[in-house]
Amino acid sequence: MLDLVTAPVTARIAAHLGVPPERIVALYGSPAKGVAGDIALPCFQLAKARSTSPPALASELATLVNGADGVQASAAGPFLNITFDAALVAAALLPALAADPRVALRSAVGVQRTVCVDFSAPNIAKHMALHHIRSTMIGNALAHCYAAAGWTTVRINFLGDWGTAFGRLIAGWKREGLTLADLERAPNKVTFLNQLYVRISRLEKEDPAVEDEARQWSRKCETGDPEAIGLWEIIRTASVAACQEIYDLLGVAFDDWRGEAHYRDAMGPIIAELRAKGLLKEDQGAQVVDLSSVGMKKPCLILRSDGGSLYTTRDLAACDDRFARYGFSRALYEVDLGQSLHFKEWFAVAKLLGRPYADSLRHVGHGVVLMWNDETSTWEKTATRKGVPMMLMDIIQEAIERARAVIADKNPEIVGDERERIAKAVGIGAVVFNDLKNGRTGDVKFKFEEALRFDGETGPYLQFAHARLCSIERKFAETHPSAPPADPKLLRLAAEKGVLLAIARLRHALERVAESDEPSILAQALLALASAIASWLTAGNHDPALRVLCPDAATASARLALVRAARGALGEGLRLLGLQAPERM
Repeated sequence: MLDLVTAPVTARIAAHLGVPPERIVALYGSPAKGVAGDIALPCFQLAKARSTSPPALASELATLVNGADGVQASAAGPFLNITFDAALVAAALLPALAADPRVALRSAVGVQRTVCVDFSAPNIAKHMALHHIRSTMIGNALAHCYAAAGWTTVRINFLGDWGTAFGRLIAGWKREGLTLADLERAPNKVTFLNQLYVRISRLEKEDPAVEDEARQWSRKCETGDPEAIGLWEIIRTASVAACQEIYDLLGVAFDDWRGEAHYRDAMGPIIAELRAKGLLKEDQGAQVVDLSSVGMKKPCLILRSDGGSLYTTRDLAACDDRFARYGFSRALYEVDLGQSLHFKEWFAVAKLLGRPYADSLRHVGHGVVLMWNDETSTWEKTATRKGVPMMLMDIIQEAIERARAVIADKNPEIVGDERERIAKAVGIGAVVFNDLKNGRTGDVKFKFEEALRFDGETGPYLQFAHARLCSIERKFAETHPSAPPADPKLLRLAAEKGVLLAIARLRHALERVAESDEPSILAQALLALASAIASWLTAGNHDPALRVLCPDAATASARLALVRAARGALGEGLRLLGLQAPERM
């Protein structure tokens, strides 16, 4: 959106140098820290093409640009630093933002392209744990951002609903003589199944026959045995219902729930193709694909020695199906970095098979999440309370409970259902934003007290900024009931320009998210916007003339238009990251 401001300057520079305007736009950046200016143009490449020095060209362009109305430019070595008058910025940006503030977070870079985003993908018959928040919410944010950038987006939950674990569960079910009624009576069905898994796994260590039974039931599932499939469906249905409860709380939805089991009949043809193309080799009774031709030392395991299939064949079968149905231009797999080798291997196998989509696959990996343990005063990978593991639902509920207490303290006038809605939005927002503000490949630390702060780099801080803007909007009609239409040229303050430029930079942040698969870029851009908003609103604390609701109705009307633009852009940014935007807090 910044191009609406820079377009006249860009055109002037491009015409002077005889280059396309797009080339100039691609070079724009931010001035060095402590250097005045709204944008900076490095002159290295442009100077080389003209056989001159970068400082000389920067000085030449400064003279050129200073001839434009409302623009000041200065050379700082090889950089051209450009500053725009606040009224010029407002006149360029506010009309479009007034029509729809969401335009700040819309782009057409992905038009006529489709992206499949595979994320969350929990294993069934297990509770979703703290670590699931990363894949779930990073993937959710990426899906939102890609859609806002013009991509057709397909959200996929590739459930871990197949494999030896289910053979083990069914073996335990049969050994204990359990029935559907036993499962239905359980207070928590997933806890019931998880405890069954623990018991049969413990027994398996003591009795080798149990391992054989588990393998037999796993094979029966693969061959479509009616009893095995019937029990598998019972387990899957109970597990999916538990996952859906969490997704509903988080506001996460999927277009495609096909799990690993859906492709059980498609794996045979994949294996046959590998064999027909001479890619399948025997290695100590197992079947592998040699990846040395693509620079990988270890082969990729395709079939175990007992004939059981592994993840590679399922991933290939699923990807073939997705490419056939969606014709994707890009496929993202938001899975932790611990699975990097697996993705490198099956991406390589896809390339050896000649799949047309092989170069469109991306493993979007993330680091681990560490939670502060008050009892041990340490950061731990597993969240616990009094030695008992906390599941993701426990953490969400505690965050909501803590947010409820904070809201009751800060604004006791908010009561009943409204307090519950806001507590849910703030509690969940705190958990989600704590994850997304950090680069996805690094480890994330979570501490309730820090995540729920109303200042600093937190979700509640952004939500409070939104609620504060909403409050100003509500009060405006009482202060200026007959205000004139907004005139952008009355926005002359540096702080007002700061808010407008922070909004204008959101589109570039969005496009960078869709290019690098890094949601923290947008999270940081929203924090910059909230900081600019706070600076603007705080300026009026000691001078009524600087307030939005200032005595002059015409100026107040223009400032209200900026409030609405900032509120709309911030609210849309929160939505893209998976946070709600409360109107009161």
